[in-house]
Amino acid sequence: MRELPPSLRPTIDFLNTVDVEEGTDLLGDGPAALADWLVEKGLCRSRPPLTAVDVTAAKDLRSGLRALALANTGEPVATDDVEAAQKVLATLPFEMRLPVGTETGPALTTTSGDGLAGALGQIAAAYHAAAIRGDWSRVRRCPASDCAWVFWDSSKNASRRWCSMRVCGNRAKTRAFAERNKPAPA
Repeated sequence: MRELPPSLRPTIDFLNTVDVEEGTDLLGDGPAALADWLVEKGLCRSRPPLTAVDVTAAKDLRSGLRALALANTGEPVATDDVEAAQKVLATLPFEMRLPVGTETGPALTTTSGDGLAGALGQIAAAYHAAAIRGDWSRVRRCPASDCAWVFWDSSKNASRRWCSMRVCGNRAKTRAFAERNKPAPA
């Protein structure tokens, strides 16, 4: 069983700020909700002043990373979502640190401090580090359209597809069984 790297926890939490099953979006309530969430998750020390444009940028980054997490289950990539996220990434100030001494590889860090750019930069840098380590492939989005929860695949052989086999996996298998055993039209 592979444990979730602690640096990825805020990223997965960020990707799950939208709950398809419940029909809620923690960022949907506007700038104040986003600011509160950033402080609650430790991505900002104090409540940053935000605008509706900032919320849109956060949602665009979230949608792009969620699309990449869904692609990890073998589903097609939503290129529009990834392109929107790429536009957000282009606005964030990053710094590349080369390995020195006992460090094993380059590190990408954000250089913009405590505001939204710094918070989104931390999320993007965690994605980058996970991709470099080969861990991002274990971040999956449940392919059930009525769920879409993002989770860490901790299975030994990285073969988990559903957030929960008891719920979403069982529903999918039941639907497939019913479809295969549907009586032929007369």
